[in-house]
Amino acid sequence: MLKFGTDGIRARGDLFDDQFLGRFAKAIQKIYGTITLIIARDTRVSGEPIERGLSKHFKALGMGVRLAGVIPTPTLAFLTKSSGCDLGIMISASHNPPEYNGLKLFSGQGAKISLADEKEIEHALNEDLKGSYGVEGWVESMSTDSYVGYLQGIFGNRLKGLKVAVDTCYGSTFSVVPAVFGELGAQLSGINLDPDGSKINVECGATHVEQLLEYCKESECDVAFAYDGDGDRVIAIIDGKVLTGDDVIYLIARYFKLKGMLKSKTVVGTIMSNVGLERALEDKGIAFLRADVGDKYVYEEMVKSGAQIGGEDSGHVILKDYAETGDGLLTSLFIACIQKEIGVSNLLDMAKYPVKEDSLSLSPEQRERFVNTPKIGAFIEEISLKCGVRVVVRPSGTEPKLRIMVEGETYEKAKESALKIKDYLSAELSNNVGLESTKEALKGSQNTSYEKEDYSKFTNNGVVIIDANTTFIARGVKIGRGTTIYPFNYIAGDTVIGQGVNVFSYCDLTDTVIGDGVDIRSTYSLQATIGERSTVGPFATLRKGATIGKGCRIGDYVEVKNSVLGDGVKASHLTYVGDADVGARTNVGCGTVFANYNGKLKRRTEVGEGVFIGCNTNLIAPLKIGDGSYIAGGSTITEDIPSGKFSIARPIQKTMDKR
Repeated sequence: MLKFGTDGIRARGDLFDDQFLGRFAKAIQKIYGTITLIIARDTRVSGEPIERGLSKHFKALGMGVRLAGVIPTPTLAFLTKSSGCDLGIMISASHNPPEYNGLKLFSGQGAKISLADEKEIEHALNEDLKGSYGVEGWVESMSTDSYVGYLQGIFGNRLKGLKVAVDTCYGSTFSVVPAVFGELGAQLSGINLDPDGSKINVECGATHVEQLLEYCKESECDVAFAYDGDGDRVIAIIDGKVLTGDDVIYLIARYFKLKGMLKSKTVVGTIMSNVGLERALEDKGIAFLRADVGDKYVYEEMVKSGAQIGGEDSGHVILKDYAETGDGLLTSLFIACIQKEIGVSNLLDMAKYPVKEDSLSLSPEQRERFVNTPKIGAFIEEISLKCGVRVVVRPSGTEPKLRIMVEGETYEKAKESALKIKDYLSAELSNNVGLESTKEALKGSQNTSYEKEDYSKFTNNGVVIIDANTTFIARGVKIGRGTTIYPFNYIAGDTVIGQGVNVFSYCDLTDTVIGDGVDIRSTYSLQATIGERSTVGPFATLRKGATIGKGCRIGDYVEVKNSVLGDGVKASHLTYVGDADVGARTNVGCGTVFANYNGKLKRRTEVGEGVFIGCNTNLIAPLKIGDGSYIAGGSTITEDIPSGKFSIARPIQKTMDKR
């Protein structure tokens, strides 16, 4: 049975067959009676057959059906309310690819139907309903001109002369956007304006603004808007800057306040809204409330709080004085007015916190496991507190995915936290993770060289081995309490791992000493030492004699051999450190090579404390580089550098005519 998600019922178009549509029509009749309703659709290929099927079944049940054709979802919501119909049905899968479709339902007030009504419809879909057949109903077409007239009445000619570019992503907004902007006096141009349902949302529109960004570079527009397939969300572009829903909500709130239109000093967002939005609004004396993800939940909170403005960062924005649901075109008209009257840059002073978003594919069984496993929530809370980030992990209401959002003071902190969470959840949802599940997994372990009780030494000491079947831990290895060993790791020799360490997948560790609190990811390490609280990897190589200090950062594609790195050294990517002593707090730039071999002898390089080594630097041993010195990127250094000095050694650039 197809169920309601965050935004209506959604599935592949071919799943909306005649049998399902018949059951759906009977369920609607049971809940609402024999009513008059409006049906509209976006441009998807499957939309017209679904429209015909629904019309046939509703008519047979004695209902009146008005067909609005291809229009945006908010236009349908407006017409449902203004025409006095009892229900509106939008055939659309919003931002999903062309092969998907869906059903969105609107009440006679033009708002999404309630959660209670959704549950009743779902229940009725499971029943063997006979339907109440009697006098046949009717089907007729209806005009949508009143929607264009409504918007013209709000904005008049306030956009006269404004240059506007749009991307309608081959979707339903093609039917109203040109007419509305034209009536309001704007000069309109754009891309993907054809009603081609086979291309709807494909690398374009509100979820893929790259095409519109490129178009803006050539079109000299004042403002640009990218809509999704059914037009209930919009992303704006002004002066090459992409404005998401959070930006738009803030701008409109400030504009309404400036114009004396903000009667309610409250704005509603979601759990995904940026902390920067919340703090910026509070600085302007406007309270901020968070609802669950989904514009219907935003709307419910708006009704409770009396808020005029609410929405989501994805571009759904509800302006309740004008509409009961998100309307991408209405929202874009207000942004266009702000740009023409005041200038967006004069109002948009919000500082967003860096965000890292990711996702995992999610089966129905994994969804249940996520919802019903308390330790997942405990792990996420621990990461949030330990790393000082805000974390939201939730099953998508529109796709079979688990969405991960981490917000931190720096992007690096958010990114690293998101990686930890994704690794943990990937393993947790694929296996029964934890001490008990580890012990259970040992019963079928492929690691025949190990006795079961050897693993128990670790698990009984608070070590989590996420998947014993894909983990090899040799005799003699020591692991501290609170450490987590993720799948697909090889740990051997006299390796000693401290407490609270995360050994993420695809590590090969032999005779390596790892301090407390280290995160190590996809790394090869042989006879190396890693100080506490350091991070290593992914794709790092630590060879014999590598000694890494405390709090260091050894990043992707960094190799360290026979070298000592002091506390706080950072070598974040694409670097070779061989036969060197590197002082504390030194930064080793991307592409740096410690050239330690002259063809006959290995020579050593000494680097002092607090040194900055620019990217793509070659250090030709033997060398001594003093404390606090600075080496310009692209230099090849062959002579010692005294402390506190700046050094640059590049060939002179020559630019000549082609021959």
